Amino acid sequence: MTSLTIKDLHVTEQLDSKAMKAVRGGFIAYPYFPSLSFKFDGSKTVSAQQLIDQSQSINNVSGNGNAFAKNFDTTITPTMTATNNVNVH
Repeated sequence: MTSLTIKDLHVTEQLDSKAMKAVRGGFIAYPYFPSLSFKFDGSKTVSAQQLIDQSQSINNVSGNGNAFAKNFDTTITPTMTATNNVNVH
């Protein structure tokens, strides 16, 4: 951390806001923060047309109308998953 020592001011010196601004180096009561500079890369073009089309047809023909077969137990767990991802680097 650096410090600033002012030796040419008297202790009883009254400073107005303009003089205090010059001594402090800030803006009125607020410190000075330099502005940020943002640089955007405009050389990339993204065309992200996406389409997900899913269909599912499930038929269960366990026993298939058989009069002599008993106690058929069929478990069907249909699952569909789809994702669209666009990554631009």
